[in-house]
Amino acid sequence: MVASSASLGAASIVIMNADGAGEGFNDATPAAPVTGNAGTTLGQQRLNAFSAAAAYWANRLTSPVQIVVLARMDPLFCNATSAVLGSAGPVDFVRDFGSAPRPATWFAVSLANALEGADLAGTDADVSAQFNSSLNGSPSCLGGKSWSYVVGAAAPAGTLPFYETVRHEITHGLGFGTLVNTTSGARALGFDDIFMTLLEDHSTGKSWPQMSDAERANSAHDPGDLHWTGSLAQAAGTGLLAGRHPSGHLQMYSPLVVSPGSSVSHWDTAITPDEMMEPFATANPTDIVTTGLLRDLGWAVQQAGGCVRDADTACLGSDRFEVGVTFQTATTSGSAQVMSFGGQRAETDESAFFWFFGANNFEMGLKLLDACALNGKRWVFVSGLTDQGWTVTVRDTQTGAVKIYSNAVGHLSTTFADTVAFSCP
Repeated sequence: MVASSASLGAASIVIMNADGAGEGFNDATPAAPVTGNAGTTLGQQRLNAFSAAAAYWANRLTSPVQIVVLARMDPLFCNATSAVLGSAGPVDFVRDFGSAPRPATWFAVSLANALEGADLAGTDADVSAQFNSSLNGSPSCLGGKSWSYVVGAAAPAGTLPFYETVRHEITHGLGFGTLVNTTSGARALGFDDIFMTLLEDHSTGKSWPQMSDAERANSAHDPGDLHWTGSLAQAAGTGLLAGRHPSGHLQMYSPLVVSPGSSVSHWDTAITPDEMMEPFATANPTDIVTTGLLRDLGWAVQQAGGCVRDADTACLGSDRFEVGVTFQTATTSGSAQVMSFGGQRAETDESAFFWFFGANNFEMGLKLLDACALNGKRWVFVSGLTDQGWTVTVRDTQTGAVKIYSNAVGHLSTTFADTVAFSCP
């Protein structure tokens, strides 16, 4: 096994490569570098994309205890029409530790370690993850689809984004999911888990801890009525366009027919814009409420300068505000990229400029001003030179508050002047 550090952030996430020589993450097949990924072998590109996905959370969460992710790639189930892309989850759960914020309640081991400041389980890994190596272009597997190992840009047509899939699964490993049997409603060894404590069925007004097993089983297939009640995710959810109840509660996935492993432990597909923890892969998923949910579970985040700058993310206001842009045409969509001129990013502490189709073609601009001395608010101005559709998402990494500005395909860009966008300080 080979361990490699995934981040220099406040949380240290380490990847433990469990593949053998010449397979999976050690596959020596030559590969041409792709956007955001300079690996020259198939195995190295896979590991680079995995590391980038791990770094997404390492740069956002804090933990005094190293988080170890055991990773492998194996030939999992795949036929012409369906496939298992991958899976991940906590290696262990613990309860009633010294710093537990709630007694008699299970916590994913990585979260428990972070809360306690010590390794409670003593296991080699905290998260176990595996992904399907059969997605290699073979016609017998999803009609010839293959993984894309692009990082920081949309996956090419006919491919599946490995980075987004890994990011999704690592989130499950950090505790995004319940131990409750969604068919019977039974709790693990008769104890609550921290995830289920923040679930409510709006049709009954009961939280999951208040329910009997039978009531929880019914709630798991009550479409639109299974809600997340955590306050931090709710605060971030003000930026959603759909999937948010007037109460502020957020819809969880609870289709009429229970899907083990998917039902309950994902956001509902009604959430708009598409969120990274929905049960089905979507193009350009966002993180508007997922970080908030992890915070509701007990994870601490980096409060100052929490934005992580990359090819399609600008960081403004002393790296407090995270800005991303997606674009839509009649036939395609993608993530806008931060412009550069002569190797210098077109980004200051107050403004950023983005391109859609060509690196020298300005499409969008955004300015964020500190007007705290004027009206106690931070102002956001958005403008563009395009009739393509676009969505601008601005997230305050300290409070989780989100603002979304959008323009429909075929309309000359709307200009936004939002002088009450974010509260101060």
